[in-house]
Amino acid sequence: MSHPHYLITSISNSGSAPENSFRKLQNAAACPSAPYGEMFKLEVPSLMVGTLDSLMNLSDDLGKTDSIIESIVRKVEKSSMELAGKKATELTVGGVPSTRYIQQFAWDYAKYPNRRPLKELVSLISSGVSAIDEELKQLSNSYGD
Repeated sequence: MSHPHYLITSISNSGSAPENSFRKLQNAAACPSAPYGEMFKLEVPSLMVGTLDSLMNLSDDLGKTDSIIESIVRKVEKSSMELAGKKATELTVGGVPSTRYIQQFAWDYAKYPNRRPLKELVSLISSGVSAIDEELKQLSNSYGD
């Protein structure tokens, strides 16, 4: 199954409204004769960065956290494909196809309050993914029985 590729880019608003910057980027990248892709706006709220020292420490941890989360996502994907067999279906996020979820992403303020320190947000995300991994292990064990 072929998966689309996404490139996430951060651009400066140059003091103007974010929508203006997005439109400028769309216009600059527009190439009607050879469209190479689509652009989607990904809005991330202002987050509590903290001190430079805490940000540097978190940066070191994020590489490990990213690898762990990616391996769990790949494990979920692999398990889904093995169980589905020839009737492979697209994975969903909360019932929404993954491509649409990414294209229409919206920050979940209830689960991940933007007024919490970054380290705490990373911990919340990691624990959520660990819970999914644990659930997958339990389902695999019960399926094997």
